[in-house]
Amino acid sequence: MESNSRSNRTCRDLRHRHRRGHRCSRSQGLCDPEALAITDDSGRFGFSNIPPGRYKLDARSDGYQRVSFGAPTPRSAAGVIMLHPGERRDDFHLRLIMLGTISGVVLDQDGDPVDRASITLLARSFRRSKPSFERRGWASTNDLGEYRISNVPPGNYVVMANCSNRQVLRIQPESVASAEPIRQPAQLQYNIQFFPAAARPAEAAPVTVAGKEIAGIDFRLTAQPAQTLHGNVIPPPGLPDGQFMQIGARAELPDGGVFSISAATRAPNFEFAIGGLLPGDYFVVSNVSAGGHQYRGAQHVTISADAENRTTLKLEPAIDLAGTVKVEGQQIGAGTQVTLSAGDNVPLLNNALRAQVKPDGTFSIAGVVPGVWDISVYPLPDGGYVKSMRLGRQDVLTEDMVIGPDTKDRLDIVVSAHGGILEGTVTTDSGESTAPAYVLAAPDGRFSRVMSFYGFTTSDEKGHFKLKRLTPGPYRLYAFDALESCAWCDPDFLKPFAGRSQPVQITEGVNPPMEIHLIHNMGKQP
Repeated sequence: MESNSRSNRTCRDLRHRHRRGHRCSRSQGLCDPEALAITDDSGRFGFSNIPPGRYKLDARSDGYQRVSFGAPTPRSAAGVIMLHPGERRDDFHLRLIMLGTISGVVLDQDGDPVDRASITLLARSFRRSKPSFERRGWASTNDLGEYRISNVPPGNYVVMANCSNRQVLRIQPESVASAEPIRQPAQLQYNIQFFPAAARPAEAAPVTVAGKEIAGIDFRLTAQPAQTLHGNVIPPPGLPDGQFMQIGARAELPDGGVFSISAATRAPNFEFAIGGLLPGDYFVVSNVSAGGHQYRGAQHVTISADAENRTTLKLEPAIDLAGTVKVEGQQIGAGTQVTLSAGDNVPLLNNALRAQVKPDGTFSIAGVVPGVWDISVYPLPDGGYVKSMRLGRQDVLTEDMVIGPDTKDRLDIVVSAHGGILEGTVTTDSGESTAPAYVLAAPDGRFSRVMSFYGFTTSDEKGHFKLKRLTPGPYRLYAFDALESCAWCDPDFLKPFAGRSQPVQITEGVNPPMEIHLIHNMGKQP
């Protein structure tokens, strides 16, 4: 069966793109589509005018999970198809896996429907080697309190209902002249809830989805009295009279969102009150720009019910962070930049700070407020890696860089153009070649939690793999037949497989080839 005209036009484009080359997705092992075909009523498809070469084949449809030829599971590496001149192939069979649906209803404490409640589907993950969650789906309730989340891949999820910005309306009896005045009740708000009725995600019951509708994931929200945080700001010397400040209290949500309420203050007392806060942990922060200088005050606070919730913010001045970038064995590349981004997820006056590196390797970044900062250098030389980053004597390549108001150390960065290169072959225990597999180079020892040191690639149809830009040091090599994206971000994931890994010492440049054995991981979840 031949493909439609759209596929034929795409195939002619394929010849041009095949010559110039393009990038593929490392996480899925699949390239951007080169040719497209639409199946008929019987599910058959075909392509014509395909040049000889190496290809990967995948299929997708609404309501189904993407599937690749040669991949037994969605977590397996895609197979490679070798097409020879004049060859005709008709032995491809792809079985689509149906996606699931989660539905339910959200009610208030009186059993009435709650509209516009946000329902989020969460999958467990890791951030900075700590347990976290990723958003995998979202829906909003209608006026009947109903919601429905479709196209959910198989897996275990936590379901969260969020109506935290909603005040609860209550009907009060009308007072009469002879009666005592009615005391106004505290403001009530809905808190975040995890299915079935948990206040924290660790207490939630996981919902397992396996290609069908999971109904009855219902919520019954309860209202709680909101609290008020009182505080004051200690300004820096010389702050202009009448300076206006905005103070925000923010709490990170498990789905990556933020609950935030702010208040304003000004001289002479710089006192503030932030209402509408439910009990929990918050980060209180104020970023101020005055007289050409940047200031910041930040404080972690815990809001408790029926307690005196009070804090003090001291505004600290920003610094100018100076440093150098050295590229071993060559000149600094034109356009090289050093970028700082907030490592504590706290909002800044600027989302990121950056500076151009001068031809002599020096740079200076102005307005770096106190806090945790992540560092990046771009672009790196082809095949290069960051060899070291030091703030004074501190190693900030493998540790957090914390900037304070008194930080005076320089940030010195060394880049090498000769990252470690390791090639090899994935085989079975008996030495036979394998289907494409995922190859992971995991740093061993004290750098095992430095995510930037990990190397990841996919072997070809002959089991050959090539890892580049590796930071020299001790590693353990793993080859998996199936692997979730960033499964190794879980500090415990690799422990059961340590006995099946291959130790290797990576040096700069080309390293001796390695043979590693395939680990069958079809049924393992990270």
